[in-house]
Order: sequence, then structure tokens, then C-alpha cells
Amino acid sequence: MARAPSVWMHYKDSFPGDIIRNEVFVPKDGFVLDTYYCTLSWNGGMEGGGYCGLQDHPRGKAFIYSIWDPKQTKNVPIKAAYKGLWTETANFGGEGTGLRSMNFSIGWKPDQWYTLVSRVWDVNNHTFFGFWIHDQTGHHWTHMVTMDFPVKQVRFNSDTSLFLEDWAGTGQNARKGHYRQGFKRKDGGSWFPFTKSTFSVVVEASTHDHANNFDAGVGKDYYYMASGGHVHTSPGIGIHANLELPSHNASPSDPPISFSITKAKPDLVEWQVPASSTPQFHYSIVRNGTQIASGADTERRSHQIHGARAGDTLEVHLEDIMGKTTTKSVRISA
Repeated sequence: MARAPSVWMHYKDSFPGDIIRNEVFVPKDGFVLDTYYCTLSWNGGMEGGGYCGLQDHPRGKAFIYSIWDPKQTKNVPIKAAYKGLWTETANFGGEGTGLRSMNFSIGWKPDQWYTLVSRVWDVNNHTFFGFWIHDQTGHHWTHMVTMDFPVKQVRFNSDTSLFLEDWAGTGQNARKGHYRQGFKRKDGGSWFPFTKSTFSVVVEASTHDHANNFDAGVGKDYYYMASGGHVHTSPGIGIHANLELPSHNASPSDPPISFSITKAKPDLVEWQVPASSTPQFHYSIVRNGTQIASGADTERRSHQIHGARAGDTLEVHLEDIMGKTTTKSVRISA
């Protein structure tokens, strides 16, 4: 088997955070069957380790999100707290064990940018890991999965990394990936842009035929990696290299959540969030200046009300997955 060498990029963010975000683009001359375009990887060898990205899979163009089994509670399984439409979940083995989710129906295409976001939050004594995808061409967000991890207060504690992997031995073909606008949000709420990274190549016997077919660097506004085929290594790039992408925003530019209140009755309030909007993470309901309900609930779109009257003022506050909040108010109708 003549595999293309696996190439890695590690950002400089070895501190706890609750949100990680990156954008990925697979050029037409770099998408190859049996390739994993990992776009976010975290906590390798630690509690709550996982990775996600795009796969050119024999079954189709897949999005994948996986977490390794817990170390502290080995007999308590990871569960899917939420599965989006057409999302499949299954246990995996091989390089460790855990829970994997895949979705072949969302689909992805070469020469298009996709935003991948993962956020963690505490639910009782567990940690929830949510995963969202933004098709920037179709202006459409998808909540693919949320996993219930049976260990409390886990965060993205390691540096964030990504890789290109040829898992079936098609090293004669070149695979490539572009990456931009990567961020981690620190526990205190400030954002850290991925302006510096370390590139490395995994040297193995199975990649001997393509040991010198790798590359990495910085384009106009993105990092890139490539391996296999007739890829030539750029000057200054070895099996280890430092890269820097200084032209970067201080925080993500995703617009705040957009929504509309569709019903406000004395016993019920309802709202809608379009698929084009940055998705919902947390909601709170305020009546006449007093909060009457709140919670981290990505899918809730209504709430029952008790004791309200026509003419009362209702406020709906929605926080999106990137931490921005939008508020709208309405008078309760009879």
C-alpha cells in the first residue's frame, strides 16, 4: 500500500476554551476518494479528545464528528443528545474507541468554503459537545450532532490541530486543503485567532513511495497543506515548519443570530430562526422586566407562559453558538 504522507498543522492555543471554529476549502485539484480533511482536532490523549471535518468517502461526501471514550468513567457510554436529520451515529474502534457521527446527506463540494464550529457546555455532571456546519455558498447552517460526554466540565484544553489523511493507499493522487478564520474562545469570553501554526509530516514505512510529496504554506488569506501525487515541497518547508498568517480578524465575523417572534399569547411565546442565521445556543424569556425562563437549548423554539396578560411586554433573548445575543420584544395579544 502506497499511502500519501499524513500532514498536520497545530495552532498555538494550548489553553482551555469552550468554542473552536475553522473554515475549510478543498480545491478541485485536491479532492481524492478515501481522504479525511480533518478541520478541527482537540485534546489528543486527554479527556474529551475528538476530531471532525470532511471525508471523501466511498459512500459519498461526508461530514464527520467523533469523540473518544472517557477515561474517568470507562463504563459509561457517550450518547447522542441530539442528531440532526440524516445523521448516523455508531461506536468506532481501531485507534482507540468512541462515538462517531457521520452525515452523507448534507454534502460538500470542492471549491467551496465551509465553516465548522464545535462548542462545549456543562449539563449536570456531564459535558455536551455540539457540532455545526455552515455552507457559505448556500448560506445554510446545519446542527449535525450534540454528544453527551459523561465527564463534567471538559473544555478544549489542548492546541487545536488539523490533518490530511490518506486512509486507503491512494498516494498517487494529490490531496489538498485550505484553512482560514480559525479561532478559539477562552473561558473568559475573549477570542484567540489562529495566526501561528506548526506544520509537520508523519513519516511511516507505508508512505515511503511518496515521502517527499508534501507541502504547506500561506496563501493570500489562508493556510494550506497538500500531500501525495506530484506535490512539490516549497522552499523553507521540511517535515517541521512554522507558519504565520497575520492578516486575521480579532474575533469571528459571523453575524449575530437573526430571528422573529411568531406568536405571543398569555400562555405561549414562539419564535423562528432561519437556516441562514447563525444557530441558536441559549434562550431566555423576560416578562415585564422579570426573567421567567432560560436555558441552553439549541432546538427550543417556544415556551409556555403562566400568569401573563394581554398587553404585557415579552422579551426573547437568543444567544448564538458564537456567543452573540440578539433581543426582540413584543406585546402579548389576547
